[in-house]
Amino acid sequence: MNKFRLVCFDIDGTLVDGISWFLLTKGLGCSLQEHVKIHRAKKEEMPFLKKERMLTKMYQESGNATQKFIREFFSKVKPRSEAKGIISYLKEKGYKIYLISGSIDIYVEEIAKKLIVDGFYANSSLKFGKDGVLKKIYYKSNQGEIKVKQLNKLVKKLGINLDEVVFIGDSENDIEVFKEIKHGIAVNSSSEELRSIAWKDIDSLEQIKDIL
Repeated sequence: MNKFRLVCFDIDGTLVDGISWFLLTKGLGCSLQEHVKIHRAKKEEMPFLKKERMLTKMYQESGNATQKFIREFFSKVKPRSEAKGIISYLKEKGYKIYLISGSIDIYVEEIAKKLIVDGFYANSSLKFGKDGVLKKIYYKSNQGEIKVKQLNKLVKKLGINLDEVVFIGDSENDIEVFKEIKHGIAVNSSSEELRSIAWKDIDSLEQIKDIL
């Protein structure tokens, strides 16, 4: 019998190459350089809500920021070539598979459908007007804390314990979850802190087969 019952995945940089927000910026025809400048601005220089408003305005000015365009764009984003095989392997072994991501709900939903997982949590969303045009971006800066809350909610829903969970991620947004559980797997991560607290540190998704 498996020691673990639930395997959770981050998406950006873990199951999909790149960052969904940057992919969307390029897809809308906006300046990635300007987006990075907004993203990297310090809190003292640019409060979080101002960043949110600036990004929304940039997207709106592209002329492409409609629900239809964005959904179609995200439907074309492909997971890493090995992602579907790994998830199929884990499901055959009897694990429940969930995605817990700081990405946009439309995007997370599309990736979840492609990989045929058991469920997902998305920590960002887009609000559209009656005309289908983007009105507001909803994104919270404390992604790590949110992921921990969602994971605890999920284990309660499934009736399992945290020590029966494996979480697979790659970025600083996953640090809080890795601290919360005993079995965090860092995949090709550039975060020294994440790697230092990980249960396992691997270079590719394929190596999960050597662990689970």
